[in-house]
Formats: sequence, C-alpha cells, structure tokens
Amino acid sequence: MSRTSKEYIIMAMAFGAAFAISPFATMRIIKSEWIIALVDSSLVLGFLILGVYVYLTRKTQYTAIILSILSLGGMCTVIYIKGPSLIYWAYPTMVGMYFVLAPRTAVFLCLLAAAILAPLLAKHLETSMFMAIVMTLMVNNAFAYIFAMGQIRQRDQLALLVRTDPLTNAGNRRAFDEKLDDVIANVKRSLQPISLVLIDVDHFKRINDNFGHAAGDKVLVNLVKLINARIRETDTMYRLGGEEFVVLLTGADLMSAERISEEIRLLIESAEWLDAQKITISLGTAEYISGETASNWLTRADTALYEAKNSGRNKVCLAK
Repeated sequence: MSRTSKEYIIMAMAFGAAFAISPFATMRIIKSEWIIALVDSSLVLGFLILGVYVYLTRKTQYTAIILSILSLGGMCTVIYIKGPSLIYWAYPTMVGMYFVLAPRTAVFLCLLAAAILAPLLAKHLETSMFMAIVMTLMVNNAFAYIFAMGQIRQRDQLALLVRTDPLTNAGNRRAFDEKLDDVIANVKRSLQPISLVLIDVDHFKRINDNFGHAAGDKVLVNLVKLINARIRETDTMYRLGGEEFVVLLTGADLMSAERISEEIRLLIESAEWLDAQKITISLGTAEYISGETASNWLTRADTALYEAKNSGRNKVCLAK
C-alpha cells in the first residue's frame, strides 16, 4: 500500500527539522553552551524518533500533534533561552503546523505559542518592534489559515468529483463500491437490515435513437431527481453505468424494499417524459444476508433484475 501524503509531510518535517537543528546543536556543544545544547539535542532526537516511528508504523493520528507540540515548544524554549533575536524561527515553525494539523487546531496552538512568547518580547523589545513582530506573526498565521482552508475545500471538492457521476450527480461506481463495504461492516455491528435495488431503464436505446442522446441524458437526469425525491435522506443512489442505477435502502428489510421499489416503479411510469413518451424501469431487489460478500449480494440483485427484464419489464423482482 502506498504511503499517504500526511505520512510524507510528517516524515519530511521531522527529518528536515532534525537536519536543520543538528548544526546548531553541534555548535552549542563546541561552545560549551550546555543548556541550549541539551535543548537542541533533545529536539533533534525527538524529531528523529517521530520520523522513524511514522516510517515504520505509518501511524499519523497522534504523531502530528506530538510533532507540533515538540516544534512549538522547542521554538519557545530556544527563544526564551537565547532571546528575541531568534524570533525568526517562529515564522516557519508556525506555518508548518498548518500542513500537519486541522486549521483550527493549528491556529489554537500557534496563538498559544505567541501568547507564551509575548511577555519576553514585550520585555526586551521597543514597543514599535514588539508590535511589528506581533502583527507579522498574526498575518503569517492568517495567510497560513486561509491557505489551509482553501486546500481543504479543494480536496473535498475533488473527492466529491471523483465519486460523483458528472451527468446525473448521483454517486458513481467507485463511490458505490466504497459505500457497499462500509454498509456491510455496519450491518455486522448493528444487525439492522439493508437492501439494495438495481434499476434499469427499459428500452433506453430506443429513446436515444428516437429523440437523440441529449434527450436520453435529460431522461437520466430527471430519473435520478425523481428517485432521490422519493427515497429517504439515509438512502443513497448511484449510477453504475449507462442506464443502470442502484439504490441502497438503509434499515429496510426485503418487504420494505419491495414496497419502496414498487413505489419507485410507479413514480417513473406515471411521470411526464419526452413528448408524452412512456418510460418504465425494471428493478431487482435484494436484502443483505448475513455473512455474504458484497459481490454475492450484488449478483443476487442482478439476477432479480434480469428476471424482471426477461419477464416483460416494468416490474419489480425479488432476489432469492
């Protein structure tokens, strides 16, 4: 399994910080500045341990917090020992927090570090210099926060796009496969029933041939809208490809799923379509059986769907 971006970021920051601080730790030892040498050496060792730990275990849940506390705590300690002349270390250290932490957590820890440093800076610096440093630290954090939030929004939008069918806005096959694994795991824990309904638009090729592909696309878009308006908020709909869709009905046993499937069938049959063209769907419904795989569950529903199509279409068939 390939490593996540967060693993790479934490390892890069940990090993990079250890590499950057090592020359200073060596210099402190040579100059017999034992207190600051101990701080620098401890930081180097701590960063190396974190980097190696993530490399070996691939765990990042708590290492990001530890890395951040070590970085900010070390930075504050060094500045308190050596004085405000080392305040320039605060800027890259604080920015780094936004790469490994949630933006709000990063803001909190950075503001806490700034509050810890404020008394020292106020004591040793002129008012104008003190205000300049405080303001630039605030601007530094504001820009980092805005950038981090923008990255999160872009990441969420990208995640939505790769799991959404671009035509109908239903979930796509990738989203369905991921959801299927999740719901099966949840059923095993909660023991609540769940069913899926495979849906196929009857004679969809005729719609494309008679009215054009643009009209066919419009039918699929409206079909998804109609079905989404009928199913519950806890239910989800996905496009598997072409004119085939699937609906996951949370908390629905086979009897409830049959009733909902029939309501969906009647809804589509009675809707107004192209030039009063009648459009119908065939449906195959299957309740999850404890212990079966996702593939077996889907296969049973697919068999029921083919039974509905081969026995005249425009009907609901239940999986055995």
